Amino acid sequence: MTKTSTNLTEPDITVAFDYGGSLTKIIFAGQDRQVRLLYMEPEVVSVPRESILGYARDQLGSADPQNTAWVAFRNDYRAVGYLAKQRFHANAGLSELKYERALHKTLAALWVIKEKQKLPGNFTVAIAALLPPGEYEDRSRFERVLREALADYQTPTGRMSVELLVFNCKPEGGGIYLMHNKKVGSGIKERVCAIAMIGYRNASLLVAQRGDVAPGKMSDLGFIRMVEKVLVKTSGQTAERLTPAIVTAGSEFKAAPLMRLARSTSREGRAEEVQQMLLAIKEARPEYVRSLTSWLDENLPPDCDELVFCGGTATYFKKELNEYYDRLPIIWNADISIPVALDKKGLGDRLSDVYGMFVYFRTVLKKQFNSKSYQSLESLSEGSEKQEVKAHG
Repeated sequence: MTKTSTNLTEPDITVAFDYGGSLTKIIFAGQDRQVRLLYMEPEVVSVPRESILGYARDQLGSADPQNTAWVAFRNDYRAVGYLAKQRFHANAGLSELKYERALHKTLAALWVIKEKQKLPGNFTVAIAALLPPGEYEDRSRFERVLREALADYQTPTGRMSVELLVFNCKPEGGGIYLMHNKKVGSGIKERVCAIAMIGYRNASLLVAQRGDVAPGKMSDLGFIRMVEKVLVKTSGQTAERLTPAIVTAGSEFKAAPLMRLARSTSREGRAEEVQQMLLAIKEARPEYVRSLTSWLDENLPPDCDELVFCGGTATYFKKELNEYYDRLPIIWNADISIPVALDKKGLGDRLSDVYGMFVYFRTVLKKQFNSKSYQSLESLSEGSEKQEVKAHG
């Protein structure tokens, strides 16, 4: 869906959002058309006005805006990202609807972009967003509420009024499909293609049957389910601490990443804790894969011609998924190559969906505004230096 105002002036900011459960990933371009990456922690929390004002009054130092973001709409104050996580002890809201939290994440990110780009409080924007298939039907409501909130909201540097010129929403995995479709061309109309997006919070499946994309399927079988299995068999740990350690330990089950999580004061005690965590991971990994592949088997079309895996969790289980689905041609992340100049944090495959969405969205805007200023993103791959905007942590 794409909606636009009658104004044919190009937007000041073009931005694509992936509201991930472990990280909000944002790719944007300003008036100079340089493409940049912004990422923020996923936490959002409602905070009393007095607490926000107290934080602003007592704040020392000069932190980057993405680490001090809060917004207020209709006198509802929300801390977002690192501030919500570190100062107000918020959680990632994995059980809540993504689009409800996405409102505040979008408002906060646009404030950060405004600060980085040195824009006034009034500017225009074109927004592309990825929502879970289970929430895709809420896209019209999300756009309506977002458009209303953008018109008048408060930030740490004062009031903002942003005009939403274009809004384009796709289900998660949509950016991958659009890039795959572009590469395959008319051949997509002769095959049945499944896009499996496996993220931190959920797993979703899009199926394109000879070019016709059916409504997506979604489950809660994200990486967090494996982490929860490990948590049950260990003591004193949290999902937030365990997740990066499990990922770093990898399929080789390396002990070193887990050492820093050990809480015992004795060397022997720490070694025992690490072994306990390793055993829990070794048991949880095949259990999770079995649950995930069972769900995929239930929802994959019997005449599937190719399977495209994407998402950070899918990459983590690449070996198991390749072996289990050896009967099908498998494509990873639609063979998207994220420009090194854009991905200096090394998020890699985790950016594929939002990057694909951004590339597609820029093509849409170029046609819509009949503009030559939307440069080809392929030029990024050739090593031109672009600024990266990054959050703490």
